[in-house]
Amino acid sequence: RLARDPEARKRREAVLAVPRRLTGVGAAFDAASALIEAAEAEAEASVAEADTAERAALETALGAGAPVAARPARSGGPPGQLKELEKRQKSRATRAQRDALDRALVDLAGFYRDALTMALRAPVAPVHTDTAALAGAGAQKWDAEGALRRLEAVLACRSAIEANVKPRIAVEAMMLALWKG
Repeated sequence: RLARDPEARKRREAVLAVPRRLTGVGAAFDAASALIEAAEAEAEASVAEADTAERAALETALGAGAPVAARPARSGGPPGQLKELEKRQKSRATRAQRDALDRALVDLAGFYRDALTMALRAPVAPVHTDTAALAGAGAQKWDAEGALRRLEAVLACRSAIEANVKPRIAVEAMMLALWKG
């Protein structure tokens, strides 16, 4: 996806810029909002076309535009079927948002993993070679314990979202933990 989609690369760059932006409580909440809004936008873009096509297909199947007498009779009627479709689409949009957010959290976890391995002087290659210098600076500033606490905060956020905690709450808590160290 990163190789083909310039928008995906921009989203990744924004996620990997988070550690530099965490300069205070306000910046932590701003970063959380930006991350949530980016995940929402990505999810909306990924499901919009399918949602529109499904709705059009259902309306056609229900006889939209046809005289009332020519419309097929269905159990639950057209309003019930449209409501069921909207429910499925909302569920898919929520899943797409959580997936987009999870991809961002995996990138962020990789960054803090890089900082941790650099702080420990572990002989392993960084996950994000393009931000290795930034991870190295973080490793010097935070030491191994601070990098580990930050990595654990990201992983705890992923677990919380998986356990159905509202993404905004989980991400705000994570950003505060990243800022505090």
